[in-house]
Amino acid sequence: MKQKELETQLTQFKNFKEPKIHLEQYQTPPRLVAMITWRALQLGDIKDKIVADFCCGTGLFAIAAKILGAKKVYAIEIDPAALKVAKENVENANLEIKFIEKDVREISMNFDTVFMNSPFGVKGPVKDQVFLRRALSVSKVSYSLHLFQEKNIEFLRKFIIKNNKTIDEMMKAEFEIPKIYRFHKKRYHVIEVAILRCV
Repeated sequence: MKQKELETQLTQFKNFKEPKIHLEQYQTPPRLVAMITWRALQLGDIKDKIVADFCCGTGLFAIAAKILGAKKVYAIEIDPAALKVAKENVENANLEIKFIEKDVREISMNFDTVFMNSPFGVKGPVKDQVFLRRALSVSKVSYSLHLFQEKNIEFLRKFIIKNNKTIDEMMKAEFEIPKIYRFHKKRYHVIEVAILRCV
């Protein structure tokens, strides 16, 4: 399989039916999921590994990880409505993924690799570093998405060091947000995100 083929597969899955703004629910674009998981595969972070998709939403990271050969995959999400969509997507993909309806901040299991597109804290009450702290503490390596702003990245860099990890690699990418909430004026809005690989 090639990265583009993975992306094509991921475009076939369902998006949020009723996204919740306080949870900042935006489906990670299939293009980004394919790019991140393909890089993780190249670095040995997926095949035969125990992988978790934190704040899994519709489950794309979990699905991609399983397609790419993860030994076991957990999809963890606090919102039952989102988890229902993720389960439908996984069923349609005919994959075996373990679902956990829980706040990722309460997770105590350990994983080889965590993928996470958590709320950024722009519209919701909780900042992304709170979720990142948990990902760092329960994984050997984590891939997480954050707003690409110099001050934010510098803060996260220091925060990660305080949590006994380091940024091994950073990728910059465009994140396309479709018009899904009432306050959205444009058909698509694009933000810049940083994908951090922490070890």
